[in-house]
Amino acid sequence: MCMRTNIDLDDDLVAEAQKHSRAKSKRALVEEALATFIAVKAEDRRRRTYRERLESVRGKSRALRLQSDVREIVRKDRDTR
Repeated sequence: MCMRTNIDLDDDLVAEAQKHSRAKSKRALVEEALATFIAVKAEDRRRRTYRERLESVRGKSRALRLQSDVREIVRKDRDTR
């Protein structure tokens, strides 16, 4: 599904973006930028979730003496989901 739209883009910004892209058109450049934005945000969310789980495990394990590293426990927890 496509959404037709007209937007004003900063020419200098577009020129700079095109230096870092193989996109041959402004449309392709904007689509690449949107896909990249989505990927970056998804990675941020994944890292935030990982950090939250890591802190949760650390909180639960403060009083315990563990034979495994907390990061290893979180990795195992992640792999079982």
